Amino acid sequence: MKSKLDAIKAANPLLEIQFNLRDISHVNPDVPKVFPTGKYDIGTQEAVRFFQKKNNIAETGKIDFETWNIIMNEYKNCMHCINIPQSVYCYPKSICEYRRDDDGSLIYILQIILKNYHRRYKNYVDVQLTGVYDEQTEKAIKQFQEYGNLPVTGTLDRQTWNLLNKIHNICMLYE
Repeated sequence: MKSKLDAIKAANPLLEIQFNLRDISHVNPDVPKVFPTGKYDIGTQEAVRFFQKKNNIAETGKIDFETWNIIMNEYKNCMHCINIPQSVYCYPKSICEYRRDDDGSLIYILQIILKNYHRRYKNYVDVQLTGVYDEQTEKAIKQFQEYGNLPVTGTLDRQTWNLLNKIHNICMLYE
């Protein structure tokens, strides 16, 4: 489903290119700043000329087919820096919980998240990256469950995992 802004941009190609130029300038500060107005203003013309010069084509300041494609390709290349990376879902469907002496890739991920909590909040238990659900990992999970108002079992169940990730993702917004 398209957003209202997508519909507006689709109805006004100039507005679309202005939004794209603005986003490109966030990644590449050499690109002149453009404020999306839907009108072909001096700022838009300067940004268009920048791309024409950079790509060794006639610096007309007008958006022809070649210039449009150059700007759109640059926008696509910049999107990996603009968009938030997608999450990786790694908690296996077949396992309900992890407990002491379990091992595997998910335990490494768990320990990395717990270690990040300890770096950020010194009152959290520090864990070593072993890939084994050891005593320190269990202690850190119990502490997290207590702080998160979850049943304090020391096992990593889906409820604990989901809250752990939710808080971890929120904390990442502030880095």
